[in-house]
Amino acid sequence: MQVPADTLVGANLSGLNLHRALLDGQVLRGANLSNSDLRSAWLEGAILDQADLAHARLPACNATKASFIGANLVGAFMRSGIYKQVNFTRAILRDADVGRAQMQEAIFNGADVRAVELADADLAGAHADQLTKWPDAFDPEAHGVIISRK
Repeated sequence: MQVPADTLVGANLSGLNLHRALLDGQVLRGANLSNSDLRSAWLEGAILDQADLAHARLPACNATKASFIGANLVGAFMRSGIYKQVNFTRAILRDADVGRAQMQEAIFNGADVRAVELADADLAGAHADQLTKWPDAFDPEAHGVIISRK
């Protein structure tokens, strides 16, 4: 599929089938990707700050070192994806399914991480702060998250 645009900043890609899309390093700041299918997509190093990915399907995608600052990931299906060293600062992952996702060394400062199957995600070395919201009865430090007490 070819997207007829010079830039993907603010692009409306809602509901599109982007299965296996190669978006490494692309700037999708403020883009609407809600309800899109990004299965097995390559988003390594992509910038998705303030993007709307509500209810997007992202299973098995590789988003290593991507930036999702302030992104809306409510209800997204992120199961088994690779999100190593991703910046999720102030992102909303409420009700996102992150089971078996690799989130090592991710940054969750100020994020809403009340996600589904969070205990099954690999959070080793991830960082969060006092403003980060976790599911009830979830102990982030027991799952390898480093909490900044500042």
